[in-house]
Amino acid sequence: MTHGDLSKLLLQLLAETAEAFIVEPTSELDATIDRSLASIGGLFDVDRAYVFSLTRHPGFASNTHEWCAPGVEPQIHQLQHVSEVSIGWLMGEMRSGRAINLESLLDLPAGADAERAHLSSQGIQSLLVLPLVRRGQLEGFAGFDHIRGCRRWSDQEVAVLSIVVSGFAQGFERRLIDQQLRQLAYEDPLTRLPNRSLLSQRLGEELERARRNGTHLAVGYLDLDNFKPINDSHGHAVGDELLVAVAERLCRCLRPGDTVGRLGGDEFVVILPGLSSLAELDSLGERLLSAVAQPTLLGETLCVALSTSIGFRLVPPDDADPDTLLRQADQAMYAAKRAGPGRMHHFDVELERRQSLQRSRLERVRQAIEEQQLRLFVQPVIDLATGQLRFAEALVRWQHPQQGLLLPEAWLGWIEDQPEISLLGDWVLEQALRHCAAWMRAGLGAAVSVNMSAWELRDPGFAERIRAALALHPDLPASALRLEVLETAALEDLEQVAQNIARCRELGVSFALDDFGTGYSSLTYLRRLPISTIKIDRSFVARMLVDPADRAIVKAVVDLAHAFGRTCVAEGVETPEHLQALRAMGCELAQGFAIARPMPAEDLPGWHLPPSAGG
Repeated sequence: MTHGDLSKLLLQLLAETAEAFIVEPTSELDATIDRSLASIGGLFDVDRAYVFSLTRHPGFASNTHEWCAPGVEPQIHQLQHVSEVSIGWLMGEMRSGRAINLESLLDLPAGADAERAHLSSQGIQSLLVLPLVRRGQLEGFAGFDHIRGCRRWSDQEVAVLSIVVSGFAQGFERRLIDQQLRQLAYEDPLTRLPNRSLLSQRLGEELERARRNGTHLAVGYLDLDNFKPINDSHGHAVGDELLVAVAERLCRCLRPGDTVGRLGGDEFVVILPGLSSLAELDSLGERLLSAVAQPTLLGETLCVALSTSIGFRLVPPDDADPDTLLRQADQAMYAAKRAGPGRMHHFDVELERRQSLQRSRLERVRQAIEEQQLRLFVQPVIDLATGQLRFAEALVRWQHPQQGLLLPEAWLGWIEDQPEISLLGDWVLEQALRHCAAWMRAGLGAAVSVNMSAWELRDPGFAERIRAALALHPDLPASALRLEVLETAALEDLEQVAQNIARCRELGVSFALDDFGTGYSSLTYLRRLPISTIKIDRSFVARMLVDPADRAIVKAVVDLAHAFGRTCVAEGVETPEHLQALRAMGCELAQGFAIARPMPAEDLPGWHLPPSAGG
């Protein structure tokens, strides 16, 4: 081969190698190195070409890649964990950045007896060894052996192969960076467990495998019960150490093929494929509970005890997806936590159906508010002595686009004790104040009464909400607003409710206790709640003319209200006879069909008391 031909081949080798290490993905790095070794071996007629790594086990070199010419026996399996001591002279030369070009083993210096024995055992007669350097550190080396003869490598050949080997080093660097990026993307940095992204990916893979094999799969969602107090009391370093200890325990008690990952904070997830029964899942759950519950020694003196709540979702793989399974296991975990620390709970499909229906209903109510499908109705409340309009109770109706006008009984229960009740409350309050201001401008001096939910009454910011709502109508005195409190709602948090009422009364707002007699009706509550009016529940008023007991109750409530300095409103007044009886008892105010049916708020200025309801 002429010098020109050799140069051309060397340039071709450089071009092919450079392109491979730039273009090929790092997942193909090993195959790319194998192809490069084969190309070098064929081009330079060597017997064996190989790469060693020094990074797998400190102090040892391991053969990671090898190409052998036909008829040459591979050595890769015998050349694992080779002590650096046995090739000390070679290591010293390479750490000094020098290539080792030996035409014969006789060229080894006198102090390289270990190398001479090591290389001779492999039948090597001559070799070229090039250091593989990354970031200034010797990470390994590439070697090219002749077994069936001797060879002296030219400076040009050594220079070209040094460039090729540096490409190996760059490939290893790219792979390391890719691995680090993958760790950042898929690994929890504290515990080294899979993070949410990798858990979701593995869960999808296990679901697909379960579909193919017809097996069951479970997802477990774990939340440590008392981690936060420990973390707050002893600091984040102790908390992190505890999380690592928990992660190690969870890994130890699972089966081969199971996966445990950390979502963040003190939440972990386990993926349990190939389950045969619910009993097997329960057994695994008990092992997880027991593993976490073992006392943990942190440092030399601190011993802490933990427990965990676990929610499980066991499914056949059909119609399941990772996000849904994680959400369902999370819901089951909260059910376990409500039952007490150190419990596990299985996801309830029927509960999910009910919760899904509830979510749909809540969304429909939110949509009704946003799309202005609600209508404000009012019902007049009159002074029984004079027949004059004193105030109007605000009532809400839903003008459903398909079902027509819906009374609150058909949908209000959907949002009780839900945040949406506050959205509705804000809407009703604003509409009531707006219409009340319009009534006053029209010369109708009626106040407006608005019902408040238990959810709103327990809100520490309730009084501020009322103040802000009144501020939007500066021409409307605060005394024009009355707020009605259900007796049962007031009892749920008497202290907070009493504080909120007192703050609103300072603004000038008055309060009524609604449906009196249907709750506990304790005199203590009457004394502690700063209310001005008691409303007698319609259930007593409706039968007072035919049932002496109900009549006695109505009279007793009227007398009780007067004894406490409160006025009394009778609800559900349906006939003139009811009106006469209530006047005789001394009841001051009344509302009901005998006076007026609920009407659109804008119709109130045109309303007149019917003659049959007059005194």
